[in-house]
Amino acid sequence: MADSSTPKPDSSGPRGGNFAKYSGLGIQMLAIIGLGTWLGVWLDGRFGIGPWGTVVLMLLSVFIAMYQVIRSVSND
Repeated sequence: MADSSTPKPDSSGPRGGNFAKYSGLGIQMLAIIGLGTWLGVWLDGRFGIGPWGTVVLMLLSVFIAMYQVIRSVSND
């Protein structure tokens, strides 16, 4: 007979939670950087300011995405 006092493995342990959390962070970074770059390209076309809108907003979105990742990881 099986001993009912042995604990069953928990499938929602820290490994599964970390995978979901960090893959979500990657998707969030991709969305932030993609949106910033798209907005920069749109502003360049709309106002004819050359590549500077794209460059500035892309770099700004990379810094924002990195800030979000650092803040999320440091809260662990």
